[in-house]
Amino acid sequence: MSLTKLPEGRDSSARRKQRAQSLVEFAISSTVLLLLAMGLIDLSRAFYYSVSLQGAAREGARHGAWFNTAARENLFLDDSDVMTAVRQALYGAGFNDSQINLVTSNGCLSPTDGNGVSNKPYPASAYPATPQTVNVYICYTDPNGFTRGTIANHPTDNSFWLGDINVSILMNFQLITPLIQGLFGNGLDLAYNEHFTIQGKP
Repeated sequence: MSLTKLPEGRDSSARRKQRAQSLVEFAISSTVLLLLAMGLIDLSRAFYYSVSLQGAAREGARHGAWFNTAARENLFLDDSDVMTAVRQALYGAGFNDSQINLVTSNGCLSPTDGNGVSNKPYPASAYPATPQTVNVYICYTDPNGFTRGTIANHPTDNSFWLGDINVSILMNFQLITPLIQGLFGNGLDLAYNEHFTIQGKP
């Protein structure tokens, strides 16, 4: 059996064509990989902030619901103390005070699906207009079902026992990768809220 050797010119031409084909395949596949990598970057950032918002809402609600048995008062059931807990939780996610806004004009948000407990989804107008900022809403409900969106000073009696505090945190999350912005717009609305039953003693 004899092997026929290709002429030198044909052999190098075949190699050039193969290299060109490989280059085209790499360009196509790298575009897809780049899109996936960018999507993962923004998705991981969104997940990180989502966890931070949820934790801050929980800390604020838990702090406000706490009852001091000796004083027989809910010492932290007011805007200032709840916001202190929320801010401290958000500082760990890189937020500063200028990015955290307490909204008292509509503390008990009206959900767009009509649920009666101020749970999400919330209207677009409730979200901050500035990217990478959060709006905080605090809804206090007494045992009789009366709600209010702000309490300047904590109650000095046990009147909120078995009531509810609902802390909602809404964020305008900014996407950073241009290709993902082209697909989904400049940002996403993130929202988390937490209810805690207000503690007390009979």
